[in-house]
Amino acid sequence: MMKMKNKDYKPLFRNLNLNPAREENESYVDYVSRRKKCNFILQRYEQVGRDVFEEIFPEGITMEAIDSIIGEIKNQQNDKSSK
Repeated sequence: MMKMKNKDYKPLFRNLNLNPAREENESYVDYVSRRKKCNFILQRYEQVGRDVFEEIFPEGITMEAIDSIIGEIKNQQNDKSSK
């Protein structure tokens, strides 16, 4: 049986450092933060699937995009708690 490959798929994770090892010039705090964000991204990817991620991140996933989404969520939560 031959598997069909969709050549239109863009690599969504090419801009992320998913390497579990700590980089040489990366502080421990930055390393822990990066690993938590990567795990969060991968869990959400498994939940919603590739199609949703392609709509949200057409140019691929970046840490900056994730940080802005996390900031928006925190702002929404702060708005709800202040009411």
